[in-house]
Order: sequence, then structure tokens, then C-alpha cells
Amino acid sequence: MNRKAIDIEALLRWAYRDELPKAAAVGGRLVLGFKTGWGGVERFGELLAVIDEPDIRNRYGLVPDATASSEPHPDAVRVHDAVMALRRCDLDVPDDWNPIADMGDLGPEGAAAVARGIAGMTIINDKGARVLRRSVARIVIRQAILGGAPDWEGETPERHVVCAHGKPRWFRREVVVTDGAFGPAQHEIEVDGFNHARRIPYADAYTKMVLDPDPAPVVQGRAEYELWRGALDLLAEDLAEGLEAHAVLPSDRSARPWEVPDPARRILPSLLVPPVAERESRAAARKRKREAA
Repeated sequence: MNRKAIDIEALLRWAYRDELPKAAAVGGRLVLGFKTGWGGVERFGELLAVIDEPDIRNRYGLVPDATASSEPHPDAVRVHDAVMALRRCDLDVPDDWNPIADMGDLGPEGAAAVARGIAGMTIINDKGARVLRRSVARIVIRQAILGGAPDWEGETPERHVVCAHGKPRWFRREVVVTDGAFGPAQHEIEVDGFNHARRIPYADAYTKMVLDPDPAPVVQGRAEYELWRGALDLLAEDLAEGLEAHAVLPSDRSARPWEVPDPARRILPSLLVPPVAERESRAAARKRKREAA
């Protein structure tokens, strides 16, 4: 049997948009239309208990297609199994990982933005390991449904002094003593460093720099892109064998398009059609010739 050549992104779209929604809801129930206000009372009258309505999603986590007349294609099921296997992958962030290096030297504020970006998309689990808040599998499924790639583009920020009312803000560190569980405890806090009585900063005061706009969201977008792009390679390799009707082609997207321009950037064709030039009438043609003569 000849297998259809298809790139990994198209295969994922086909699986999650067209095939996997064909599976019925878990429990074989699909509630259509609106629930009546009396429905909950009827359920309570039957069982003498408040019953949570069943999840209408199917076993693939998708809203079922009520018009489907067949089960999902075996290749789509195999694709979903491979995507779910991505949950076994570990997150490894190198110490020198910097997805915004193309924006120039952003100083220590740039490194802080990278740290905040990572912290915003990860948590520390009960084993002390850093894991993603949204798994790679969910990122892959989301992009398969929405299409395209995670948004990695962002504006290059400017680095300037933190100001208030057009003037630089001053800060200083102070040590405060509080009552701790085992006696007095010392904590260092940041306070206002401007002496308002003398209208000058304290001798140990300092200013702070800030990046505008904050590049932390760009860090998260580029992190998701790298994870998603790496997952495409893993899936293409995993699905190279075992599919009945499809031969998987690897992704041709750049691993880091913010560093190297993507030669295969997908651009949707414009829906605007250039207007057709109107045909010149005979009278207008004769007039044009006379004027030219």
C-alpha cells in the first residue's frame, strides 16, 4: 500500500482537527443543546444527591464531532499515543540559555527577565525538579488545533532608569529585626532611598534600571517555540514507522528563527485578488491615437 507523504505539522492538524474528534464522549454520552433549569432537580429526585455532569470531552481530550459516522483513523490514534509519550520527556534548561540574546546587551535586567520567564512557565514539583506548568504534549495539541507556531516575536526593549513623575527613583537596603520562632530574626528589605527632608538621596542610595517593554513574555514564547519545535522532531522520528497510510516528513522550520531567518516561513495566501484591468473601448483607443499623433 502506497503511503501519503505528509509533514509532521499537517499530520498533527489532520489527527486533532479531523480524526480524533470522531471518538464519542467518555461514557458514551454527548449532551447537545441547552440544559433545562428543571434538569438538575430531576437528577436529584432520581438519586437523592447532587451529581456533577459528566465531561463531554472524549478520551483524547477533544469535543466530539456529533456528526461523525466512523471511528478515528488508526494513524490518528497512533499520533495521539506518540504525543502523549512526550510527557515522559524531562525539561533541561542550560545555565547559559538566553533566547533574547539577539536583542543586544540588556545587562543584568536581561538575565533577570530570562529567569522570570522560566519561572512563569514552570513549577518545582514534590521531587524538587523543575517541570512545565503546561506539558509539551498540551503545547503540541494546542498548536495542532490552532495552527502555526507559538508566538516568539517581540519588540526589542529599551533599558532606562526607573523613574517616577519624570525623576529617577532612589532605593536603599535596610535591615529590620522581627520576632522569629526561635528569637529575633533579621531581614534585609528595600526602602525609599530619597531623603525628602533634605531633598537629596541618602549616601548609600542607588537607582535601578528597567527594561521597557518587559521581555519576560518573549522569553516564554520562545521557550515554548523551542519545546514545540523539538517535539516535532521527536514525533517525526517516532512516527517514521508504524503508520498505515502516511509517511511522515520532518519539519523544515528553523530551530531558532529569531537567530536564523526561517526560509520556510509559512505565509497564508492573500484573500485579496488584484483587480482585472478594464478593456479599452474602441472610441477611447481612437482618441488616444489621435492625441499621440
